[in-house]
Amino acid sequence: MQTIRFKITILTMMAIIVCVLGVGGSSAVSVRREGERSSAEMMRLLCDNSAMTIDSYLNSVEQSVDMVTRFALDEISAVELVKGGVVGLQGTGEYPAGRSRSETQQTGLDAYLSGYFDRVETLFRSVANRTNGVVSFYLRINPEISEESSGFLYSNIGRSTFRKLIVSDLTAYRTDDVEHVGWYYIPLERGAATWIEPYYNRNLNMRMISYVAPLYKAGTFIGVVGMDIGCDTLAGQIDGISLYDTGFAFLIDEDGRVVFHPELPAGFDLVKEGSLTANEALMLRSDSGNAAPMHLTATDGQEQQLFFSTLSNGMKLVVTAPVNEINAPWRAMMARISVASVFSLAVFTVIAILTVRHMTEPLKKLAEASESIAQGNYNVRLEYNGRDEVGRLTAAFQHLVDHLNVYISDLNSRAYQDALTSVRNRSAFAISQRKLDDSIRAAKTTGEYPRFGIVMLDCNNLKKINDTFGHEKGDAYLRASCTLVCKMFPHSPVFRLGGDEFAVLLLDSSYDNRDALLANFDYAVQEHNRVVQQSWESVSLAKGTAIFDPKSDANADSVLSRADELMYADKKRMKSENRDGAR
Repeated sequence: MQTIRFKITILTMMAIIVCVLGVGGSSAVSVRREGERSSAEMMRLLCDNSAMTIDSYLNSVEQSVDMVTRFALDEISAVELVKGGVVGLQGTGEYPAGRSRSETQQTGLDAYLSGYFDRVETLFRSVANRTNGVVSFYLRINPEISEESSGFLYSNIGRSTFRKLIVSDLTAYRTDDVEHVGWYYIPLERGAATWIEPYYNRNLNMRMISYVAPLYKAGTFIGVVGMDIGCDTLAGQIDGISLYDTGFAFLIDEDGRVVFHPELPAGFDLVKEGSLTANEALMLRSDSGNAAPMHLTATDGQEQQLFFSTLSNGMKLVVTAPVNEINAPWRAMMARISVASVFSLAVFTVIAILTVRHMTEPLKKLAEASESIAQGNYNVRLEYNGRDEVGRLTAAFQHLVDHLNVYISDLNSRAYQDALTSVRNRSAFAISQRKLDDSIRAAKTTGEYPRFGIVMLDCNNLKKINDTFGHEKGDAYLRASCTLVCKMFPHSPVFRLGGDEFAVLLLDSSYDNRDALLANFDYAVQEHNRVVQQSWESVSLAKGTAIFDPKSDANADSVLSRADELMYADKKRMKSENRDGAR
């Protein structure tokens, strides 16, 4: 006859096996799911942030061309165009039409255009010298206006400074010859400033992209102004993007053809020649980025995971990394969990065989804790502190749960922490918003509305610092600003919502003392700026504060919008004061 001890031993061993396998299995599933989600979020954020950096550069080129465009239109005289007999021309390509004007008209117009070119050229050269990556800039006059005064073209290809080149003869090429005259006819056809997708410029013998604007005055097509950027400039920015061990970034055009790739040739069609699914190929050609990861088989046969973001000029920045590198962290963690589970199982089995006395109640508590963990609740504490085998088993089990808590907490912190400033990011702010909205909805029944406020802050002069001192100093400026914000609001969660925007959530004591905190913040900014040595160390923050009002605010986003509006009003005021002070 089997003894009670034997029966208890068998029952205990079965319970231990079930518990360990349950914890290990549920933990493995949770770790894998969280690891895949966190890696995808990290890649997507890297792609979006890198795209914002490149867009900032492209925007600087657009602003430079737009500045010259406005100057060129302001400087040219409609009266002189009328006197020259060219009003109403639309650049149709009927170049001999200009010869019907009198010689006196043409001579006077050419003399006027010569001075006009000198004025525009002076500004254009200054702007081009301050715009990174520009390889050429030009103003090309409509040949219907003048065959002699054609404009100007400057290039620094192969040189350290810009030198003047001969302007292309438009009559020598077909209007659809993109490699020679696409920079002229594409903006003319579209009727607005435009980015020309990457092409090989046969006149300058370089692969480039161009931003070109048409000039219209008094109903007359005057010509075009534009800047060219070498594709190697964008390639240099993209080369600096890396992730995991061998992950990298590359650039494609809006149709999915490679513009820059460290392995694939330019023009390689990812849609037609890549290993994308039909849905992924359709997504790659869309204007938005991808929320879910896409997969592609690389030239070495490895499966790659990729995310993309669409740039302001229509091209797409893609970041990619091998799937085996992406999965390596959570697979290693699962292996450690498996080893720990097997080890725990062996230890618990030996303990169960050696002694079962006084173990019934502790094992019951251990089983209950295991069930709680299997349901996803890792915040359990086992209170049995005996020094016998059951106590050792309990301690080992608690150690395993604590490690799981640390690993999962670490994954969560990486997903909701801003990499540059170490404060919480936009995703963390969205979670806080949802919690506040839940409290607001519940208060409609209980009448106990939450008390909170939001302070929006925007770092002034970031673009100027980036352009003048480089992005490294711009990052230092953002960190210094964030440090000052955190110091002055020590009991409030601080979030970085965008490139230069921060938000502070005022709760509890911070909400009650908000007026003093805001006043102290202004004083702290002044004190900080008084002792700094470099101009890029000087902190300037526009701010706006909004307090939740249950009578007018339906949710937290309404408070955020009011704070944002007040912040931009403050930013406008600060700019106005700076301009007045400069006078």
